[in-house]
Amino acid sequence: MSQKNSENGVFINGKKQVIELLQRMDSADKAKLLKNLRIRNPVLAKELTESCISFESIWDLDDESLKTVVSQVQPTILGLALSLVHVKNQRRVLGLISRAVALKAFDVMQKDLTSNRSECIRAQHKILELALSLNRNRVIQFY
Repeated sequence: MSQKNSENGVFINGKKQVIELLQRMDSADKAKLLKNLRIRNPVLAKELTESCISFESIWDLDDESLKTVVSQVQPTILGLALSLVHVKNQRRVLGLISRAVALKAFDVMQKDLTSNRSECIRAQHKILELALSLNRNRVIQFY
């Protein structure tokens, strides 16, 4: 998918450009494109899907898949990760898990975490890694 334009020496990496395009698309269009690609080239579709998934992609999961992901996360990590998230998504996640775990995560979210922003981002990355692992093992599916 790469080529070099000999006239002006510009290197074009098609795969990278497609990933950038996918990252900017809304979730419905992205899902449709990746579904069609999966029929023709499943390996490329899998690679592109994994490359364009971010922590924000987690909110595109259905409730059952989201519950599968967050139920495997420790409440402290979940609370740190959710502290940087919109209230609507916080409520969605806390409503999917057991009350005891939700209360523990909520206690973490209520603390002043402004000086621990890097820890919150690390917690989000940890959840994203778990989601990607579950996606690879076909427990959940993005798009």
